[in-house]
Amino acid sequence: MAHWLFVRSFTILCCVIYIYAQQCDQSVDLARFDCHPDDGASQQACEARKCCWRLPTQQINSTEKHRTNLQEIGVPLCYYPTDFPTYSVVSNEPTIFGQRIRIVKSQKTFMPNDIMDLTVDLIYETQQRFRIRIYDSFNKRFEVPLDVPVVEKKVDMTDYEVKVAQKPFAILVTRKSTGVTLFDSSLSPLIFADQFISISTRLSSPLLYGLGEHTQPLLINITNEWKRLTFWTRDIGVRPDTNLYGVHPFHINLELNKIGQTNFHGQFILNANAMDMNLQPLPALTYITIGGIIDLYIFTGPTVQNVIQQYWDVIGKPIMPPYWTLGFHLCRWGYGTIENLTEVMQRMHDADFPVDIQWTDIDTMDNHLDFTYDNKTFHGLPELVRTMQSEGKHYMNIIDPGISSTQPAGTYPPYDEGLRQGVFITKYNSTEPIVGEVWPGPTVFPDFTNPKTVEWWTKFLGAYHDIIPIEGMWIDMNEPSNFVDGSHEGCTTNSLDNPPYTPHVYGGNITAKTVCTSAQQYLSSHYNLHSMYGFFQAKATNSALRTILKKRPFVLSRSTFAGSGHYTTHWSGDNAATYTDLYRSIPTILNYNIFGMTFAGAEICGFNDETTEDLCTKWMQLGAFYPFMRNHNEIGIMAQDPAVFSWQSQQIMKQALIMRYSLLPYWYTLFFKASTISTTVVEPLFFEYPNDENTYNIDKQFLVGPAILVSPNLVLNSTIVHAYIPQDTWYEFPSGVQIKTVGQFVDLNTPIQKINVHLRGGFIIPMKVPGPNLVLGRGNPFEFLVALSQSGNASGSLFWDDGDSLGNILLLKLKIYFIQNNLDTIENKTYNYLEFNVTSSNILTINALVTNDKDSSMVLGTVKVLGLHKSVTNVTVNGKPYSTFVYNVPDAILTIYALDLNLLSQTSQTIQWTTAN
Repeated sequence: MAHWLFVRSFTILCCVIYIYAQQCDQSVDLARFDCHPDDGASQQACEARKCCWRLPTQQINSTEKHRTNLQEIGVPLCYYPTDFPTYSVVSNEPTIFGQRIRIVKSQKTFMPNDIMDLTVDLIYETQQRFRIRIYDSFNKRFEVPLDVPVVEKKVDMTDYEVKVAQKPFAILVTRKSTGVTLFDSSLSPLIFADQFISISTRLSSPLLYGLGEHTQPLLINITNEWKRLTFWTRDIGVRPDTNLYGVHPFHINLELNKIGQTNFHGQFILNANAMDMNLQPLPALTYITIGGIIDLYIFTGPTVQNVIQQYWDVIGKPIMPPYWTLGFHLCRWGYGTIENLTEVMQRMHDADFPVDIQWTDIDTMDNHLDFTYDNKTFHGLPELVRTMQSEGKHYMNIIDPGISSTQPAGTYPPYDEGLRQGVFITKYNSTEPIVGEVWPGPTVFPDFTNPKTVEWWTKFLGAYHDIIPIEGMWIDMNEPSNFVDGSHEGCTTNSLDNPPYTPHVYGGNITAKTVCTSAQQYLSSHYNLHSMYGFFQAKATNSALRTILKKRPFVLSRSTFAGSGHYTTHWSGDNAATYTDLYRSIPTILNYNIFGMTFAGAEICGFNDETTEDLCTKWMQLGAFYPFMRNHNEIGIMAQDPAVFSWQSQQIMKQALIMRYSLLPYWYTLFFKASTISTTVVEPLFFEYPNDENTYNIDKQFLVGPAILVSPNLVLNSTIVHAYIPQDTWYEFPSGVQIKTVGQFVDLNTPIQKINVHLRGGFIIPMKVPGPNLVLGRGNPFEFLVALSQSGNASGSLFWDDGDSLGNILLLKLKIYFIQNNLDTIENKTYNYLEFNVTSSNILTINALVTNDKDSSMVLGTVKVLGLHKSVTNVTVNGKPYSTFVYNVPDAILTIYALDLNLLSQTSQTIQWTTAN
């Protein structure tokens, strides 16, 4: 009998081991999905979650050193078994928008407060946009308060196909034309607990772009890498592998398929809670968030620009900046006195540098109090600003969200009135404001989700503008930053401040150097709204400036969220004066453009640490091709305005600025197109050359629009730039000489006085002769730089208005639509829009599509044609002979000058040249 019991027990044990082995059989390490994504994994903790614990297959029989190396790349030791509890479909009903599915599960998982009954909405929004929403069937949960399109009727699916698996529940989305997988949630269990939501998807390839804000290369290549990215806004200087100032959970995935067709698609998870994204080389991605719902968009492209347009259709198109903001900006933290400020301004003037926008930092404030200036150290600042404006220059100042709470009663109206109106974030279960600490000492934090706060903010910005006529606003420290963790009184012990799972945020907890996440705001808890704080402050500031200035607003925000680009511009924050950060600025700004923040830049010459003459010279050259060009550094270190350097370096920096200013009509037109038809302003090379695999990983070069290639020198003491020149027609700028070696990497000779800029054939670049500043130079003549393609064609466009009026952009969109559809046009608005093209018949045609500002000085002075390989014998302008031209035989360049042609005098005008046979 004992023997029989032993045999039976042994048999059962063997069966259990066999079943366990079957359920935990992951012979492919890459297919493991982490069941213990939080820190502190152990075999005991793993098995308590009913998950599998094993060394990666590659580690078995490996040396100890090899095992350590493999563990560093992230192969999980604890992973989900095949029978892990998950959801099954109990109903699937067609709806007017698509499908509504109910899914349930019977067993709880390792996270508290599992939600057992969920609803899944599959929304077929457009032919290229599919939305998945998964939420609690019975209890309302927080949803991101972003104004997104509401689609109530299903569209016919032409680009993608959707399938739903019943048990276990999963969604598969594929591209119809190629069969490539765009989304596949069958790889890992769906977990949906109150404060832990996890869903995984297969990726089409290990090549991704986006997922910000992080300091990282442009290409996220997980071919041989496990990678975790964390999303939670944080005041922390630029550094890799850290959650930074903004949250943009959007990525573009390059599709690899067998038919040689390069397509792209994108995903955007609309979730504002703290989040980890785990990437693995299967390839796959796992979203882990600690609140809200699953609200996932899939954009099917198929081009990368299509994906971006589809994404921006959801989050909003970028802001159109005022024209004057495209000039050179100068700032530093630590001018200290108005005398030091005016000394720098005079130094820049004497050195003949254009400075369109002079900034000041927090040292101009009276004891760091918002809406004030120090009347002792910066006496006469209002008068100085008005003098600058009379000279065509502009002034910008900083404001932080933290409002001092310790001033004597009745002496600081922003606090007194804000307290009476209840506009500040409050403690958990209290009406008292939560108190943290920022520059002025103990501070409270405005709740910008409250409509009353927007009114309060507008009032005090207006009062400040009455004293100092600011023309925009720099909003900083709005993650929101806090010098203490949570508050002066600490935080609660509840799960809002101490969730069961904490994403891998910098500082180790979600209250580190910000306010307690249990704090209450008008719309929800700070737990849900933290990463949108900067978004709502930017939206409120944009609205306030529109009301105050009656002009197009200029807002610069450090913290951002998806959709912030609709209200604000952005910069990369506290970088350092290093060649590493010089390089990092390029992929950073390219990513900002992908995220819809097209007017973006980095602190030129570095914010932290002492710069050097070589570094600052190269950074000024690169910065001349940033959308937003500002030189700014911190307190207590050497000045780095261009005029402090040697005469030789000043001339190099000045040439970079002249190059920038001459190209500003082209830049301005790019911003118009970004704000109306959703094209990026600066872009990676693969945007234009998607079938060229050499371009996929290039982030030390970039394009301004589709036509200007920039290949900067990013290395100390180097005179060579190893650059890729795509297979196309290219001309050196500004010489106009055509280069012969294309379609390969080349070593470009790059002495310190040179930045490599090339023009792409097939484009016409509108330019302008620079003036002392952008206001004084507005009447200067335009120039057209025609870069012919191999077939002799080129085209371009020009948007031009008064530079900062409200409404012009929307009205222009409508007018172009009406023109294209033969409808009546909108009259009496101040803008002009021209398109021009050259055909192989050697005729430049200029079409003025919109001419509502005929008083504007739009005179064409020069036309330069590159790549004209036959001698020119004569030129006509509007059919009349014109003799003021020069043809350069060696360089194949035709220059037609002294034209004095009014671009608005006729609807269509022509310039034609005849070449010798």
